[in-house]
Amino acid sequence: MKTITKAVSVLFLGSVLCLAETWSGKVVDAACKDQAAAPAPAAQSAQPSGQVANACEPTASTVAFGIELSDGKVLKLDGTGNTKALEAMKSNTGKSSLQATVTGSLDGQTVKVETIDIK
Repeated sequence: MKTITKAVSVLFLGSVLCLAETWSGKVVDAACKDQAAAPAPAAQSAQPSGQVANACEPTASTVAFGIELSDGKVLKLDGTGNTKALEAMKSNTGKSSLQATVTGSLDGQTVKVETIDIK
């Protein structure tokens, strides 16, 4: 009976890992990206787009992180991902931008992070 339980557990774990997806991109401040995506008043819309992109670089005070994919889409990280991204921010001071590879499952626009590798 114990052997059957172990076998079922291994199969279940394997099937969960098979459902994981991987994304790579730039680590960004998710809250800033949300604000930048909202319609801006006319006075702010004249601002060059490069300033908005640079303004969303994460800092040590960032609490909601996301990963910006090559197509410009931003996926938010869950609590686990936010914690790991903040730790990486603290250890990578001086880098202008961080690149990450995230493995997990997508729930709406939020990634339930299993692993995150930040460079």
